[in-house]
Amino acid sequence: MRNLERKPLAWMDDAPIRVSVDRVIRASPEAIFAVLADHESWPDWFGGLVKAEVTGPATGVGATRSVEARGLGRLDEEFISWEPGASFGFSVVAMSRPIFKTLNELVTIEPTAEGAIVTYAQAFEPKAWARPLIKLAARGPFPKALRGALDGLAERAERQGS
Repeated sequence: MRNLERKPLAWMDDAPIRVSVDRVIRASPEAIFAVLADHESWPDWFGGLVKAEVTGPATGVGATRSVEARGLGRLDEEFISWEPGASFGFSVVAMSRPIFKTLNELVTIEPTAEGAIVTYAQAFEPKAWARPLIKLAARGPFPKALRGALDGLAERAERQGS
């Protein structure tokens, strides 16, 4: 495992590469957040993940987990945003295949009359050698994976919220 640089949440606005997708989910913000906060269930609805496990505190800023991602190996994450019903964000603090200097992710939930608009954003600073590959992935595979994840999140939250 190689350590990555930790950056605050605000860094995401100025990150060298950023991917963001959103989707309306017809479930309450609380139901959506409950699915997000169930760490071990992520591989059931986020196709890019093989495994997720809590490695320290399970909730709140400072919570930690480890995930196994297809093509990226193991990533250790520390939560930098945890607002039930509103936001869920983490910084990757170590990777088995370190192609990034920094990687933050943030899911925001905005209530609507129908449920919520959920936005999943990723912010990257790749290592110099990986920059062309990550820029290419940010135009296609990464947004596609996030759309699939939001579809899976919607299906699970809508089913559990009814």
